[in-house]
Amino acid sequence: MAAHIAMLVALLGWVASPTSREIDETVWNVLIETVATSDIARMGTMYFPNAVLVYPKGTAPIDKTLEQWGRQMAEAKAKGSKAALAFRFRMRQDDATTAFETGIFRYTVTDKAGVSTPIFIPFEILMAKQNGKWRILMERQFEGVTEADWNKLPE
Repeated sequence: MAAHIAMLVALLGWVASPTSREIDETVWNVLIETVATSDIARMGTMYFPNAVLVYPKGTAPIDKTLEQWGRQMAEAKAKGSKAALAFRFRMRQDDATTAFETGIFRYTVTDKAGVSTPIFIPFEILMAKQNGKWRILMERQFEGVTEADWNKLPE
């Protein structure tokens, strides 16, 4: 997966900073993996304990959000569904200790019959590196967009 993100960066014409590559490996790739494996505990390690999710109709502390996502993961798994996550970036700003990134994520649920249903959610993420580890301070999710919007962003 790290090679895929490196290729994405090359296609976008970005000069990936060492920090961006580190974030890819330690945040984005981990989130992709935790969704695929329904590992809500590991996903939780990507956030500061007091992180906030901002969504179109309000805000929520990340601990409550993770509880809800964990229940949804367990329900989906019990039904034989699988999930996949992918990211495309609109902007990436980072330095050695802070980062702000925007784009769209595609969250796809595939049911036990093999039918896939993707949703496309614009996002903003604010991160900080503390004690040598990148973690999310704030995740903002906007109203869903279309696949055409997703396709406008470089792969």
